[in-house]
Amino acid sequence: MAEINARIQRTVEEMMGNESLLQMLETEAATEMLNWGINTAKTIVNKTMDLDDFAAELAVLPRLKAIRQSMRSIGNWAAGKYADPESRLQLREKLLGYFRVIFGEDARLPSAEKIDELLNEVDNKDNTPHQLILKLRRLIEEPN
Repeated sequence: MAEINARIQRTVEEMMGNESLLQMLETEAATEMLNWGINTAKTIVNKTMDLDDFAAELAVLPRLKAIRQSMRSIGNWAAGKYADPESRLQLREKLLGYFRVIFGEDARLPSAEKIDELLNEVDNKDNTPHQLILKLRRLIEEPN
């Protein structure tokens, strides 16, 4: 149990130490995104309980990297950096790729259409970055 707690602690510290992920957004939005990343990472790391440290690292490394990459892309999107439709299509494909790595190839992910619909909500200036991240989190977590 001590090993798993140490793995979780290392993972959380790595995520919290990546200031560039948090500097692109206001505090509330950054906190929401960080909480999603940490909770997702904890779930992944908890599945390595029966593995030694080396095997656990090999098992989780690509998935943790995909979490960090998705957080960076989501943060940039919520901050308005994907302004044109072409860049949003590329973002959708990147996010779906990250989510497949994070949750597994067989995971039930949102459809491309649902993701496109949400990504386009950034154009509605009534949506704050925090609201956009909450909506994306709900979309990812809701059963399809």
